[in-house]
Amino acid sequence: MRRWPLLCGALAWCVVGLVACSPALNWRAVQLHGLSAMLPCKPDRAQRTVQLGAAEVGLEMAGCEAGGALYAISHTRVESALRADAARAAWRQQTLATMRAAAVQEAPLRMLSADDLMRTAQRVTAQGQRPDGSAVNAQLLWLTSGADLYHVAVYADPLTDEMTEMLFSGLRLQ
Repeated sequence: MRRWPLLCGALAWCVVGLVACSPALNWRAVQLHGLSAMLPCKPDRAQRTVQLGAAEVGLEMAGCEAGGALYAISHTRVESALRADAARAAWRQQTLATMRAAAVQEAPLRMLSADDLMRTAQRVTAQGQRPDGSAVNAQLLWLTSGADLYHVAVYADPLTDEMTEMLFSGLRLQ
């Protein structure tokens, strides 16, 4: 009879331990046209046509919401590598304008490509507004590989290192 309370107590601690150990962010590898990224949840995927500068392009996206943040990776291909920088600049400008970014800061991000070459991209931190007018913080990144353009983003309020470091440190171009 004395073992019953002890067994119930041990079982209760096991349940508490399992609940406490379940991560809020369940990171997994996601592939999108040559970019490998770690997202903290199972992404939804979508495709649409968007205006990017003077050109209409097909955009493929993968994204999800977890831990109070929206995570997204996107890809498009422009007609030539010569137009990639202009398209990337237009994409950056449109994204920051859409979120009505007030405070924008840039910092370099180093990442490895599949051939173990070190690439450097600019990681942008911005404060702005969601479409409903509420405040949002974002960390954004645009990458170019030939005629392929990629956009990586996290939107949240507040935005913490736990929400962003795995995503940005896990990026790999194939």
